[in-house]
Amino acid sequence: MGTIKTFLLGAGTAYAIYFITRKRIDGTSILDELLDNPSLFMNKAKDYAIAEIVHTVKQKLR
Repeated sequence: MGTIKTFLLGAGTAYAIYFITRKRIDGTSILDELLDNPSLFMNKAKDYAIAEIVHTVKQKLR
């Protein structure tokens, strides 16, 4: 069972790396965008995290 889990984890990781580095029609990849403008993605991630926290707190207060 451990071997199957290891295989699936490795296959998933390999596919994720392939997906992130795959070139799109415009010749760029997701990794290129992340490396070119990391602050934009960090700000989006922070905004998303704050929105999720606010939503969770509102749900618990009801």
